[in-house]
Amino acid sequence: MYRAARIQRVVQGSDYEGSLRPSAGAGALHELNLYIVAARCEGLEQDIYLYDPLRHQVGKLNTSFGFDDLLANATMMTGGQVSVPQVLIVITAQFDRINWKYPDTALSLVLKDVGLLYQTMYLVAAAMGLAPCALGGGDAKLFNRIAELREHEQSVGEFLLGSSIQNL
Repeated sequence: MYRAARIQRVVQGSDYEGSLRPSAGAGALHELNLYIVAARCEGLEQDIYLYDPLRHQVGKLNTSFGFDDLLANATMMTGGQVSVPQVLIVITAQFDRINWKYPDTALSLVLKDVGLLYQTMYLVAAAMGLAPCALGGGDAKLFNRIAELREHEQSVGEFLLGSSIQNL
């Protein structure tokens, strides 16, 4: 997370506060949030965590349902190539954060930002000797319900991260 999504510097625009991060974001608005579904992750209990890019910390959500369903869905999305994901990163977008400035292209910009974040995460994972895999789908409704996302925040991407075969 530190190498792919942390806030490197806060910048003050004329109408808003933005940030510079390792992955680009439209207008430096960075509307994407990262939730870590930790199944087998050293240093984290099995749960869902929200990543704080400013402090480089995670906050535990203490979920009471749906954890296994999220992991089962991620496994299905790999065509069964992964038995149990070690870490599933769910990317959400706060649409109101970008829609006020770019109302006609907000969805397009969100999806481009997800692609840029995927690219950065792939490069970081490769450099660290980890096994990355962006998923082409996911159960957004289930995740939104589990994480109790507000109306303006929705799941827009999923990314698996694990140890490489050489590290197992």
